[in-house]
Amino acid sequence: MVPRIHSNLSTPGIHTLKLAQFFLKAITLVGITLTVTFWWTGTTLHKNIDELEDQIRTIMAQTKHVVDQAKTHEIDLSDRAIQQLPEQISFVKQVRERVGFSWTQLLTDLEAALPGSIRMNAVSLEEKTNTVLLNGSTQSLQDLNQLIHRLETHPAFHDVILSQHANKQQKETQDQSTTVFSMKVFYDPNHPQAKVKKS
Repeated sequence: MVPRIHSNLSTPGIHTLKLAQFFLKAITLVGITLTVTFWWTGTTLHKNIDELEDQIRTIMAQTKHVVDQAKTHEIDLSDRAIQQLPEQISFVKQVRERVGFSWTQLLTDLEAALPGSIRMNAVSLEEKTNTVLLNGSTQSLQDLNQLIHRLETHPAFHDVILSQHANKQQKETQDQSTTVFSMKVFYDPNHPQAKVKKS
């Protein structure tokens, strides 16, 4: 009987070689995937950049057209002129507010708030703050308190400040004295009663 001999004829290290081939294939596949991804992303970015450049060129052309039209109408659209726009807009708003101010309405509101015993010597207005300056005289402090109360309860006036007051002897009759005063009060030209009167 012939004895059987078992011999491994495979090349030594074949399993290691196959494992290495598997990793190389995986790396190659990942590399191809990344390459395709980068190519697609780059193509999309270039397309978006081209679109943005077209939009910028369109905007620049439109801006140049507007500037040229403004020059024909003698309108300055330089950077310096544009920076001065907020200041000019604020000035125009102030002018519009002053144009819309009614001295007749102020005097009407003031007359409605004044007691009959009060004599006004001067009425002026600080336009920036809409503060009315009142200088006048009255026979008693009670009348002066009544004036302050009526100004504070009138819808057109608030924040009454009595600057000064003093007793002054009348030249005709030394027995009687007059209280002279100065005060400030904020005036609201757009109070509800004014709108009703205008309508």
